[in-house]
Amino acid sequence: MSYILGLNISHDRSAALVKDGKVVVAIEEERLDRIKHSEGFLVQGYFERLTKVLPMKAVAYCLDTAGIGIDDLDLVVGNRPLGDGAVWRILRELPIRDKSKVHALPFPSHHLAHAATTYYTSPFKDAAVLIVDQAGSRGPDQMIEKHTAFVGEGNSLRSAAATSYPADYSDLSLGCFYDFFTTKLNFITRYGTPDFGLFECGGYPEAGKTMGLAPYGRPRPEWGDWLTLDGFDIKVSQSGLEQIWKEIFAAESDGYEAKARDSWQHQFAKDVAFKVQDELEKAMLHLARTTHELTGKRNLCLAGGITLNSVANQRIRAEGPFDDVFIPAPAGDSGNAIGTALYGWHEILGGKERSTLRTAALGRRYPRERVEQALQPYENKLEWREASTDEVAGLLAEHYFVGWYQGASEMGPRALGHRSMLADPRHPHTRDYLNTTIKHREVFRPYAPSVLAEDVSEWFDFTGESPFMLLVPAVREERQAQVPAITHVDGTARVQTVHEELDPEYHALISAFRARTGVPMLLNTSYNDNGEPIVETPEDALRTFFRTELDFLYLEGLLVSKPGRTSLPEGHPRETPLA
Repeated sequence: MSYILGLNISHDRSAALVKDGKVVVAIEEERLDRIKHSEGFLVQGYFERLTKVLPMKAVAYCLDTAGIGIDDLDLVVGNRPLGDGAVWRILRELPIRDKSKVHALPFPSHHLAHAATTYYTSPFKDAAVLIVDQAGSRGPDQMIEKHTAFVGEGNSLRSAAATSYPADYSDLSLGCFYDFFTTKLNFITRYGTPDFGLFECGGYPEAGKTMGLAPYGRPRPEWGDWLTLDGFDIKVSQSGLEQIWKEIFAAESDGYEAKARDSWQHQFAKDVAFKVQDELEKAMLHLARTTHELTGKRNLCLAGGITLNSVANQRIRAEGPFDDVFIPAPAGDSGNAIGTALYGWHEILGGKERSTLRTAALGRRYPRERVEQALQPYENKLEWREASTDEVAGLLAEHYFVGWYQGASEMGPRALGHRSMLADPRHPHTRDYLNTTIKHREVFRPYAPSVLAEDVSEWFDFTGESPFMLLVPAVREERQAQVPAITHVDGTARVQTVHEELDPEYHALISAFRARTGVPMLLNTSYNDNGEPIVETPEDALRTFFRTELDFLYLEGLLVSKPGRTSLPEGHPRETPLA
């Protein structure tokens, strides 16, 4: 029996524990320290701006969940892309007695960690692997991993093609390209000093907002091509993008101010988002086709931050040359904790067993005693009682908004029915109310459906599985009017398929909603307010419930409500029930 601890020391710090080739627990540090993206910088000043600490809360969480001590580990493997300084960090900070157990992936490590995450958790015995992100490992020559193709066969991975770009940004990655325009549109999570982050934007580019805004834009063929597709390379420079922005801004941006409230409503912003998304999709399709030519494989594994762009993923799956495509739930950097641990199992320890990752619920399930303890401070502020799943389905069918906290937390940026806010997809006011009143987000942002796997093809132009909400098929035209809250402006939806054998509680809830309404899905969004991580503990869930306009919370079988709430906020869908 072998225990391997994997550590991601990039942004979205995380830890994962693998036992004999199977992921037994994994979590992002942000879920525990409640700091979005949880960079872990000690100092953001002149001397050690990139000095970081290990995700020790996540490490303790993994060890405690498994019931082992740190010296029970057989191996510790880490990934730190900028300079690959993982081993030095771990040796300095991790209180493990036998330092010989500490390893890092071979340089360059970052894309290899992504590749291990997606390939070793996939159902494929052999596959092509394509990694596309913002920035991978940076070498002493100041060249940074750009995108990489691997071949996975059995228990091994080998590089098939690789590109890099210079630190002076005279060439850029696809992730940098997309984030350049995202920052220009002022879609940013503020973090650290004002000049922190890519392009000195002052935080993290919120690429998902650009993707969500894109369908509101118009094709602008007169803007020309912004990317050059060249074999297994995509070429673009920062200076070139600055010139493009200067020209289109001067010609098209009349009255547009990126930092103004609701600046996204300007047609210029919408058109830029459309163009950037279109360029990205074409580039990703090109890379997928080239990867197929290079490897000859029938299946494709994807990972890297860009593969959280579910619209581009859908096009690769629908239009690309591969028979099947797999994308892990934590496809971004947080998932690299899993990849490093699995690399250690297969490549360092020589382990043979593999286990397909069919669920993202890799956290811990908190016992009822912890839930009851968390409720005590709210004894005179909230009410709670035992309730059935069917009762919750009834509340949702009556257009109430329910926090759903059941089972183990999910790994990755999507809530998949364990730490979710749920709502009725049938009501036309659901999306706007959820955006403006509960989650305090831009009103254009779409919401995803969790749909019973056995019914997905009746409602969407889709067959197969999408358990991690990373594909965006079209809602069938004849069904769109029935589920307006999850149908985006372009007629698509980011679908999660829910299987009874993998998630019986969530499947039972959606089934009960279907029995009441005839609709086999619920609107599902992450259980968090704007700018904060998804809730992890019962205490987190109660705090967010108490201070937001969620109507009810279903907390491990207990229905929590707000006594004395005699009137609902303006615009609540209950004010205009469906006929």
